Amino acid sequence: MVVTDLDGTLLDHYSYDFKPAMSVVGALKRLGIPLVFNSSKTYAEMRYLQDQMGLLDPMICENGSAIYLPKERFHVAQAAWENHGDFWRISLAKPREHWLSILSEYPDQASILSFSYMGVQGVMNATGLDWTESERASQREYTEPLMPPTNDNIKQDLIAYLGGRGAMVQQGGRFMTVGDSVDKGRAMETLICLWNQKYGGEVRTLALGDGLNDLAMLEKANRSVWIRSPANPTPDFVVQKNWQITQACGPAAWAEATQMWLEQHAHRASSNKVKEPYG
Repeated sequence: MVVTDLDGTLLDHYSYDFKPAMSVVGALKRLGIPLVFNSSKTYAEMRYLQDQMGLLDPMICENGSAIYLPKERFHVAQAAWENHGDFWRISLAKPREHWLSILSEYPDQASILSFSYMGVQGVMNATGLDWTESERASQREYTEPLMPPTNDNIKQDLIAYLGGRGAMVQQGGRFMTVGDSVDKGRAMETLICLWNQKYGGEVRTLALGDGLNDLAMLEKANRSVWIRSPANPTPDFVVQKNWQITQACGPAAWAEATQMWLEQHAHRASSNKVKEPYG
């Protein structure tokens, strides 16, 4: 199983382009290896990307807040699973409205520039996305992204305020995301347990990411790849890990690292291919 961040990893940091990775995405599909998006992005954003890539695989949305399992893979739902179109949804976090209420009580409202405050036009300006893409990014169910305050003292005060009220603040490539005490790593572990129960054996994971909110996911994978960022230096503690650090950035680096992993596990991929129709 390949579990990947999106912005700055499978998608270019600036243009959001994924074309340099498509040949490897196609190879994963042919081999029956699920490509799991594990991102701060919304369900709407991820589902659109899956459509663009011809995929129908599990997804982990909004920094580990929910897991979406394709009904084509998981035919029968467990008791806590919610019906969500072509997917079963497993909610792991409190809803977005809970965190919006807490943000509304912060004394220094001028320092909060959140998606709900900015609106679709503001999200367009902050991200460079077009109107339709910004609408998908705004369809949040569990979390609220904020532009990080430029003043570090204000930023730390806001983080302390939110932490005191039970929120977790995760730093991605562009935004601080306010949400429940969940993370990409724990959600990935839950997904792997469900996958192993369904198909037997023990799935082996390649995880790829470029941000601090990817660390929990990278820590729990069998093989981890840190995708070098064109905008932010690689943290010293990442350099000290036994992880691959790419020389290139974005989808080209993603494709090279994933292709290398595939070649190293070619015998396993061919022998362990799932014997069900692939999405």
